[in-house]
Amino acid sequence: MRTLPAGEVLRLWEECRDVFPQTRALVLAAAADDAIVSVPPVERPIGRVTALLLRLRNALAGPRMSAVVGCPGCCGTVEFQATTEALLALEDKIVDSPPPLLHGGYEVVWRCLSYGDLRAVAEQPEAADPDRGALLLLERCVLSLRHDEHTAAPGAVDLPDAVREALTEAMSSADPLADLLVDLRCPDCEHAFTADFDVASFVWAEVESRARKLLLDVDVLARAYGWSESEVLALSEPRRASYLRIVTGELP
Repeated sequence: MRTLPAGEVLRLWEECRDVFPQTRALVLAAAADDAIVSVPPVERPIGRVTALLLRLRNALAGPRMSAVVGCPGCCGTVEFQATTEALLALEDKIVDSPPPLLHGGYEVVWRCLSYGDLRAVAEQPEAADPDRGALLLLERCVLSLRHDEHTAAPGAVDLPDAVREALTEAMSSADPLADLLVDLRCPDCEHAFTADFDVASFVWAEVESRARKLLLDVDVLARAYGWSESEVLALSEPRRASYLRIVTGELP
């Protein structure tokens, strides 16, 4: 994807700093969306949005992503790394129109989860219960249901546990970028655990860091040369850095 201009970075920072994480992820993904498609990101499978975020992270800071998480066993810290290339390789496995699930006499026509589903369920009070929230998400993705050749009302409430589990597994297989998990082992206590890999938080951290750096650049160069913010941001990154080195005395 294209490199984000300095003004676009500041726009994203200003627009996203006080919004919910799901809204932030969609705004950031839209900035990386070069494709002309009829389906907006909010309605696409979550993994498609994650792929856009990975491309944006790659354009902003390169392919390597490093993180530190707390060990639930000893409260120590565990570091891990991933690359955008390795994760983007999973995009080819996303199935936008999955086939019906046939299991235990049930035929379930379903679709992958979207950010629209996450938003809608998050607004419901009963979603505070994790089990109930998971069921609500599952229900939104069931489009039609047949049991022993009889059509039933769409929904997951009355599905047997085995069918629900099969459907959950099918959804994970159809969108491997929807819920990224990393298997880790603490180097101190040897405790093995699984951690969430939140791509949107990596992108936001980079946007926020770059935006704050740009604001400092504008402040320094505006004081030194009397330029406006738009004039400073219009400079290419190498030229802006050279002016800053002159101001700070690093260049003669």
